Amino acid sequence: MSEHRTTSRFAVVTGGSEGLGLAIADALAHDGANLILVARTRDKLDITARELGRHGTIVHTVSADLSAPEAPAQIAARIRNLTDRVDTLVNNAGTAHFASLADTTVDEMNTMWHLNVQVPLLLSQQLLPALLNARGSIINISSYWARKMAAGRHSAAYSATRGALNSLTRALASELGPQGVRVNAIAPGAVRTPKYQHSYLAPMTTEQRTAHDEHIEHSYPLGRLGTAEDIATAATYLASAQWTTGTILAVDGGLTIR
Repeated sequence: MSEHRTTSRFAVVTGGSEGLGLAIADALAHDGANLILVARTRDKLDITARELGRHGTIVHTVSADLSAPEAPAQIAARIRNLTDRVDTLVNNAGTAHFASLADTTVDEMNTMWHLNVQVPLLLSQQLLPALLNARGSIINISSYWARKMAAGRHSAAYSATRGALNSLTRALASELGPQGVRVNAIAPGAVRTPKYQHSYLAPMTTEQRTAHDEHIEHSYPLGRLGTAEDIATAATYLASAQWTTGTILAVDGGLTIR
């Protein structure tokens, strides 16, 4: 165990059983944090807890449907029963519905607003005493869609929630900084997660896949999609960067500079 590792730190990761959340949890565990993973599916949480336990870290799990209005308060109550300190809160869980303005529904807007903005705000509020106790930090997982649009893919409602999350990040950084709590966000580009692979890439024809790969090479200065580990590296940095707050860190291969 390296000298910088401690076994008393606690990191809470929502959506922590797969994709970006799992990669972030794994990196934080490798860096010495004990984990509290929040996700909907109990079976996935159990599998993830066993996988991450190989680091020798403590892994607690909280199975909850974050889309329920009462979820943030209930989750926070269960976390408070586990620890009185939260060193890192990673608000990773979220959802996206892409539709034209004419086809956007109120239900889709409400679902995205709740999961992408209200849940991070309410969890931060509910866990504030534990964050203050640890002089910890909040890391919100946003998206490049707050800054960059894609021709032919309509994103008004989704982009609005990501822009709101970025503003929330900066406002909380200003408010909580004097109390010793840092608040930052990561805005990933497109990341090759299992969901991206199965839902987006797998249905493509060979011609569509070729066009996709050429588009990525043209759009991203670094010439590739991101990996979950790219985002996890950034999260580990922000979790320990004691003079960094209010930052919306673009981890996007240069996508948003073009």
